[in-house]
Amino acid sequence: MPINDSLWRQFDPRNSSVWRLTLGFAVIMAVMLALTVVLIYQLLLGEQSRQVERRLSAEQVRIEGLASEFSSASFFAQLEVFRSEGDLLIFWQSEGEQSQQLSFLPENIPTLPRTVVFPVLDTQRGQIRLLTTGVVHTQHGDIVLATATEHLQRLIVEFKTIAVWACLISLLLTGLFGYIFARRHLRRVHYFNNTAEQVQNGDLSARIKHHQKGDEFDRLGAHINTMLDAVEENFALVQGITDNIAHDLKTPLTRLRLNLEHQATLHPNIGLEIEQLDTIINTFDAMLKLTRLEHGKFPLDVQPIDSKLLIDDLIEMLQPSAQAQQQTIAFTHIANFSIEGDKNLLFQALFNLLDNAIKYAGRGAQIHITLDIHAIIIQDNGQGVASSQISQLTKRFYRGSPARQYEGVGLGLATVKAICERHDLVLNLNSRDDGFIATIAKE
Repeated sequence: MPINDSLWRQFDPRNSSVWRLTLGFAVIMAVMLALTVVLIYQLLLGEQSRQVERRLSAEQVRIEGLASEFSSASFFAQLEVFRSEGDLLIFWQSEGEQSQQLSFLPENIPTLPRTVVFPVLDTQRGQIRLLTTGVVHTQHGDIVLATATEHLQRLIVEFKTIAVWACLISLLLTGLFGYIFARRHLRRVHYFNNTAEQVQNGDLSARIKHHQKGDEFDRLGAHINTMLDAVEENFALVQGITDNIAHDLKTPLTRLRLNLEHQATLHPNIGLEIEQLDTIINTFDAMLKLTRLEHGKFPLDVQPIDSKLLIDDLIEMLQPSAQAQQQTIAFTHIANFSIEGDKNLLFQALFNLLDNAIKYAGRGAQIHITLDIHAIIIQDNGQGVASSQISQLTKRFYRGSPARQYEGVGLGLATVKAICERHDLVLNLNSRDDGFIATIAKE
């Protein structure tokens, strides 16, 4: 699987509850941060803006009152006094001339209490000033009230800029720490899953590393290890009982077979019973051999092995069985698979794999053996097996649906796996639409 795809699957909210929790926390933080920024703005800068609007509204009421009480000349005289005494800017048009230094009254200025901010050039200061303005309609003409708010507007712009950057940085840090948090916990979850997969694949010795005084993951790991200890102990007990039964029954069954052979000279019809008894004895031999292989008690005759010669002998032995099924066996030799080990055991492992291919691939199937420096591959174009059965094939006595049509007890692939493990090799089994593939490769 590609790395990018693997990372996406790990952090896909549809597959990870930890990542969903992290994203939910980030959304909550974003909402809280936005509400905090809005609240600060309303309490500080928003209140200052409202004070400006209230002041202009109060002056509007005052000017409207003066306009109703005084004549035009007296009214504008009062406005001159107000303008000179306060810091409020007042503009008007009287007898065709503009007051102050405006060449014209700005258009589209709303009527108070609504206001608008527009820039004007202050020739005395030589700078652009921002004025918050509104119009008062009187019987003597339109009066424009304005107050300089460039400092307030600058504060508003700076506040918005800082707020945006603060939100972005906060969300970035929240996402970063959330990613670290999720990755740390997901790594532990994946570690648990990998250990469970090892146990599912038959490695009952797999255990979860944990601290004695840790968090909930450590406590969960301790409980899982306790459960695995019990499972391994029970499995070993059952396996030991099975092996003891096989060992104890092998001697009397062997004696029974010898007696039947003596009786066969007088009663030829008991030959079928001898064959069935041989099947039972061979099963017990296979069980005992498998147990010794798994526990490392089977002695190995280690020697350099010519892998090509080994496969040539294998094909020569099983070619008649393949021809009986109208099957063809093709062999591609790319390079020698260099290994030192027990020739008889490795031959048995390859024999079991090729024999399975001949049995289950079906009539007219094509079987291809590939030998290269890294692996030995046996592939057929049969119907294969269901993907759910792959992990079960190397277990003792397991037989899939197609295998039940043939004689056997389900120890062949378990023996192949044990032989590979004794030689530090890896057995890989795969089933595809175009057949079944068995691979023996170096670790």
